[in-house]
Amino acid sequence: MNLYQRCVATVVLVSASLLAACAAPAPQQEPPPAAAADPTRPVATIREVMNSVIDPSVDVVWNAVGSVVDGGKLTDRAPANDEAWAEVRRHALIVSEAANLLVMHDRPVAHPGAASLAPGVELTPEEIRALIDKNPDGWNLYARELQDSLTPALAAIDKKDAVALFEAGERIDATCENCHSTFWYPSAIGAAPASNTSAPAK
Repeated sequence: MNLYQRCVATVVLVSASLLAACAAPAPQQEPPPAAAADPTRPVATIREVMNSVIDPSVDVVWNAVGSVVDGGKLTDRAPANDEAWAEVRRHALIVSEAANLLVMHDRPVAHPGAASLAPGVELTPEEIRALIDKNPDGWNLYARELQDSLTPALAAIDKKDAVALFEAGERIDATCENCHSTFWYPSAIGAAPASNTSAPAK
């Protein structure tokens, strides 16, 4: 076979290979993996999380420090020892983590048939649910702000700084009230009752 014949044979072979490649079916693409199912499973209602988890623990944080007038005498209140500070910290962590519970999907506001706990002031569970469904981003933002408000409280606890903890407690209270006045009683916004507790003396 001379050089010309070799070149012709090579061109024919390459052309045949290209035609075969073009005629071959395209490789099958793997379908995208299915989204993983949400592994969480809410048990308590939002009302139960508030009443059984958040409220009792945030009260410990709020009541840990302050100056109270008792019998005409001003008394400073603060955790007395490391164990007492650790207990306050434990409750602050509970509130911070409970914010995650509030944003879990499919958590009902209350049990079926439950009524408003303060008719004429607090909305019914169905009305609260409607507001949350209408503004889920706002609901999630308030939950995150609750969690963020615990950060300075935890820092104050770790420093055993009663004044800083009192100031952090005011931020927590404001965050809670902002959420409640948006989703729980938007038509009953008014002045908060005066407190007989003030910041501890510096």
